Amino acid sequence: MAKIAVDEGLNNVRDLLQREGFEVVFPEKASDAAAVVTSGMQENMLGMDNVMIEAPVIDARGKTPAEILSAVRDSLKKRRPGAQHP
Repeated sequence: MAKIAVDEGLNNVRDLLQREGFEVVFPEKASDAAAVVTSGMQENMLGMDNVMIEAPVIDARGKTPAEILSAVRDSLKKRRPGAQHP
């Protein structure tokens, strides 16, 4: 099960990802997340200026939860071709 970090306030996205079998955490716990979904509202979403994360960041602005789910799945496929994800 892939761990996905999701910004506060994106409860509909959080709920959908959990229903689809992803482990969902807040961005503060994103250090080992496979992807990060952000609302785009916070420029420094982790609260630190020097944090580097290798996970893809998905901007949720203007997207439906289903579009975000698709983007998460696509980003995971690109990171690990052939890997099975929910």
